[in-house]
Amino acid sequence: MKKSHIVCSIVFALVFAASSAFAEIRVVSVKGTAAYKTGQQWVPLNAGAALAVGTRVSTGVRSTVELRINRHTVTVQPLTIMKVTESVERPGSSTTNIGLRRGSVRTRVASDARVKTVFKVSTPVATSSVRGTEQVVVYSPTFGMRVIVLSGVVEGSGLNSAGKLISGNLEFWQKYASPVPESLMTGMEDFLTQTGSLFVTLDEETAFELFGEDFLNYDMGGGTGQGGGQSAPVPVNIFLIWPNPQ
Repeated sequence: MKKSHIVCSIVFALVFAASSAFAEIRVVSVKGTAAYKTGQQWVPLNAGAALAVGTRVSTGVRSTVELRINRHTVTVQPLTIMKVTESVERPGSSTTNIGLRRGSVRTRVASDARVKTVFKVSTPVATSSVRGTEQVVVYSPTFGMRVIVLSGVVEGSGLNSAGKLISGNLEFWQKYASPVPESLMTGMEDFLTQTGSLFVTLDEETAFELFGEDFLNYDMGGGTGQGGGQSAPVPVNIFLIWPNPQ
C-alpha cells in the first residue's frame, strides 16, 4: 500500500512538471483572414484559441494575428507563415523559438531580472536573439532577413558569422546569398546626414538626386585642348550639427 502511494506521488509530480514546462500559446486577436495548420489541414484561426508547440500560423492580405506566449507578445504581420518551434517555461527560466518562413513578425519580449529569458526568431539565413526588448523581423527568399530594433538590444547572427549586437537605429541585414551580414551602418544615411537650404540650394539638391556622384565632378576645358577630358572635385563645405545629448 505504501509503495502504491509513492508510485502515485512520483507519477503526479512528473505529470505536473511536464505540464508546467510548456508555456501557453494563446491567440489574443485576429484581424482579417488567418489560419493555423494541424497535421495536413489549414483551419481558420479565431481569437481565444490555444495553440500547440509546432503549429504553423498563416496570415492573409491586410491581416494580423496577435499571439501571447507566456509573458511575451508576438504580432504576426500580413502575408506571413511562421510557427513556434519551442516554448518552455520553468521557474527562473523561459525559452521561446520562432521559425519565420516568410513575411514578418513583431515581438515584444518581457524583461524580468529574476528570469533567464531566451527568445529567438530564426529564418533559413540568420537568427535574432533578444532578452527583454521589442523588434521587427522580416524575411524573404529574395532579400534575406532584416531585423529592426524598436527598443533594447538584439543580437543578430548569420549561419556562417558571429553575432552582432544591434540597438538604436541600427539594423541587422543578412542577404540570402551572402555569407556574412551587411555592415550595421547600411541604411543609416537618413539618420546621419541632412542638408539644409542655408548651405545647399534647391537646384543643387535636385541635381544631386538626378545625377548622384556625377554632379560632384565637372569637365575642365570642355573636353578639348589642354586639360580636356579631365575632371576635378567640386569643393563642398560640410557642417556637422550633433543633437544635444540631454
